[in-house]
Amino acid sequence: MRTFKWKQTVSVLLSTALAVAVVGTSAREVTAASTEQELRDQIAQYQQQLDDINNQISDAQDDKADAESTKKLLEQQAQTIQSQISLLSTQIDNTQNLISSKQQEIDQKQADIDAKQADIDARWEDFKLRMKAMQQLNDGGSIALLSAATNLYELLSFQQTLEDIYTKDEEVLAEMNAEYEDLNNQKQELETAKSELETQMTALADQSSQLESKQDELVASAQKQNEAISAAEALENSLTEDQKELQKKYNQAMQQLDSLLAQTVNNAGTPPIVCSLNFSCPLASYKYLTTLFGQDGHTGTDFAAPGGTPIHPIAEGVVIAATWHDSYGNYVMVNHGADENGNTYVSLYAHMQSPASVSVGQTVSKSDVLGYVGNTGYSFGNHLHLELRVNNARTNPLNYVPH
Repeated sequence: MRTFKWKQTVSVLLSTALAVAVVGTSAREVTAASTEQELRDQIAQYQQQLDDINNQISDAQDDKADAESTKKLLEQQAQTIQSQISLLSTQIDNTQNLISSKQQEIDQKQADIDAKQADIDARWEDFKLRMKAMQQLNDGGSIALLSAATNLYELLSFQQTLEDIYTKDEEVLAEMNAEYEDLNNQKQELETAKSELETQMTALADQSSQLESKQDELVASAQKQNEAISAAEALENSLTEDQKELQKKYNQAMQQLDSLLAQTVNNAGTPPIVCSLNFSCPLASYKYLTTLFGQDGHTGTDFAAPGGTPIHPIAEGVVIAATWHDSYGNYVMVNHGADENGNTYVSLYAHMQSPASVSVGQTVSKSDVLGYVGNTGYSFGNHLHLELRVNNARTNPLNYVPH
């Protein structure tokens, strides 16, 4: 489990200072506490400011992500509308072609009507001429024709012929009028179809215009999202610069506190323990390693294990801290003394489920139980956070502790 980071660093240093304060002089305790308190307050202030900036950066990143997501959605909608506009454009072109085709049919039908009318007019003129001729026959000319007939057959045939001509003319005129009327009806149907197509094209054009307006709105909204993205990026960059400056100040304060605590530890001396470097795993068994030393500033190594698993010292030593901290929860620190080269070793065990089973000043061995795996402090799930300080500097525990 990834925990601690800067807050844990403060916790370790403060607990070390508290442990060694009991062996210093009264004057040194007052001076160290005063300087230490100032550093703690300063570090706490920087930490709060860093937390605030980190939250603002996170908010800016969320705003940027939201704007990018919204922009992508708007662009997808605009693309969909563009596809619809393209489809409508095709339908409009097809409809316009149909209208043009209908107009050509109407023009052709009008030409047919005009031709038919000309035929009717010509036939009507012929009919009138025959009617005039027949009228003249009725007025006297027919008597001469009848007088010329040599037999009854010729006389009857003449009368029948006149009647046949008259009947045929009527039939032809009626047929031509019917054809003329049919052509007009066909033309009317074509004009109606054309009118419907024009109405349809107007509706398609209106729909296309509405979609284009909607597309313009989406494009404008997408551009606004670009502005929001740029603003979020600018804010994030600005906050990141502030974060870097604060981090420098924070690191400087931490270095000062480290130096102060290291001096205090040196002044307190090293317990008369020779560290053989024969370290052991603090847990008889565990599930797996979670966060390793150095990952994102992690100051130790995390061993995931069931709650209540006994925690043992990695080597013989003297307990120099057994208390509580907001970050570490219940924790213990053990000073293992120095090796033959004078290098000192201090281990820390954090997140115990209950107060430590040992007390400050107590000498412990590998078989002793310091406490039990828990989930106290700044922790997410049962695990042991193990730290190792070599010559007052945190180092990777796995370089020394078998696992």
